Amino acid sequence: MQSRLHKLGWKIIDVLFPPRCAGCGSWGDRYCPTCFENTQLITGPICQICGDLLYHSGEVICPRCREQRVAYTAVRSWGVFAEPLQSAIHQLKYHQDRGLGEILAQPLVKLLERYQWKIDLIVPVPLDETRRRQRGYNQAELLAKPISWQASLPYSRQALVREKITRQQVGLSLSEREENMADAFWGNRKLAAGKTILVIDDVVTTGATLNACAQALIDGGAAKVFGLTLARSSHL
Repeated sequence: MQSRLHKLGWKIIDVLFPPRCAGCGSWGDRYCPTCFENTQLITGPICQICGDLLYHSGEVICPRCREQRVAYTAVRSWGVFAEPLQSAIHQLKYHQDRGLGEILAQPLVKLLERYQWKIDLIVPVPLDETRRRQRGYNQAELLAKPISWQASLPYSRQALVREKITRQQVGLSLSEREENMADAFWGNRKLAAGKTILVIDDVVTTGATLNACAQALIDGGAAKVFGLTLARSSHL
């Protein structure tokens, strides 16, 4: 019911105020059929843990996941962080296009159906309160809520809390990203204990943020943590 009302509300708004595509700028859709078709999907062999592309035949796990243990069970992404998806994510993240979240959540719902993970709870990667106040919303929540409604899974903002303000990850090396995100989150044991949790974010690059989220939830008693993102960016 909540999902239907959400969709209906945005459809009414779009009829009254026709949107422009966040990918190409054409009128009529928030993310048009052409941009959906032109989105570079994550295809080919991928690491069964982090979801990154594999470049050597016969590999199942990438070299980094073989060398470094991560807290999450698996991470998957819909598309490559390139045009037109890159522009759409920037629109979602920085330009108050809240209705875009419901549209871009659709392929993530399909990914969740494909992988058939047994999820108990969906949580967004939290923003610190300073950025949340500046932006007015958390773009990960705009994706996570429609996913929870359509998948009929519980949703919580309180299960995972950001405890410190971190630097922007853009431009940081892998080690700097890991240091930046260390102890940035707290997992609420009352909500996380014993559960398999799906963490939603817009983009994954090295996985440092999702790994920090997963570690906090595991420390809070979660049984397993999976990650789902709209896009995967190339490594540094």
